[in-house]
Amino acid sequence: MKTIRFFAFCLLVALLLTSCMRSASLTVLQPAQMTLPEHISTVAVVDRSKPSNGWLNVLEGLVTGEAIGQDRRSREEAVRGLTDALTRTPRFTVKNTGIEMTGSKAGVNLPAPLDWPEIDRICRTYGADAVVTIESFDSDNGASARRVETRTKGKDGKQRIDVRYNAEQRTAVRMGWRMYDPQTKIIIDEFTTDDFLVRDGSGGTERAALSNLPSPVSVSRMVAFNGGRRYGMRIAPVFVQVRRNYYAKAKGFKAEMKQAARYAKSDNWDSAAETWKKIADRPGVDRKAAGRAAYNMAVTAEIKGELDLALEWANKSWTSFGNKKARNYIQTIKQRMNDERKVDGQMNNKTKKA
Repeated sequence: MKTIRFFAFCLLVALLLTSCMRSASLTVLQPAQMTLPEHISTVAVVDRSKPSNGWLNVLEGLVTGEAIGQDRRSREEAVRGLTDALTRTPRFTVKNTGIEMTGSKAGVNLPAPLDWPEIDRICRTYGADAVVTIESFDSDNGASARRVETRTKGKDGKQRIDVRYNAEQRTAVRMGWRMYDPQTKIIIDEFTTDDFLVRDGSGGTERAALSNLPSPVSVSRMVAFNGGRRYGMRIAPVFVQVRRNYYAKAKGFKAEMKQAARYAKSDNWDSAAETWKKIADRPGVDRKAAGRAAYNMAVTAEIKGELDLALEWANKSWTSFGNKKARNYIQTIKQRMNDERKVDGQMNNKTKKA
């Protein structure tokens, strides 16, 4: 009973803290995991993951539980996910060629690399400086159900056993990628992505539980899309949305904080900052209120792209007023500053505006 009360108390505290805060989104340029050569400005995308032995792929599908056409449609989603990521980068232009080529026998392992004359031909045709290929694709499905018994006591005092079946489906996708640089005749990246997704279902019988699982084709396509997008974010800095929380309440400043929160919600951060700065700088003000106002000033500065100022305000919120959320926010801002330096080295003097 004490444990239940403790968790209930923690939940109540969390809800109260959440009610004191609002959130805002901002667009940031996330650095890639690798830096591409400066001469690459346009990239052509090619699907080379079609199995060369179709009958072998069908046979494997019967063993692993793949639906007919699952890999083909999922390969299309992988390319779409890659293209989706690359269209969100200011680093280079992406050309989706629509080219489909055969690769490994069953789609499991990477085939031998493409010949450089073929890469040169693709680059000339599409005005590209490099070629990105998905060269292997394989998906596996596994589903199982287990019996769960729950004992209950009825109004008549007799015990009853309720039987349910819980089913679990695991869909895994492995994809192999390459990036060819025809100018240097170097494969500048060769990478394998492994992604999976688990889905649950339940029913009164084992068959019902399994039938309540989602279509393996739709799940495989979802996993493939995310895998393609993840690879795109490996080779190119992309714009992503992140959220930041800020305080809407502070002791002794109910009206002021409420009005400032309205300003922030309408993206009028300058007007909101005027109020927050006055609270943070007011002599003798409640430390908790000042810490919240300083924290909000740090959020304002980050949203306006002034990371040095954001770090200064976050440090003030933590060191001067003891705001514990600011301690974690300091690390977030430092990571963003580090990411900014990485992006500057990857952008090849191109604009970073969304």
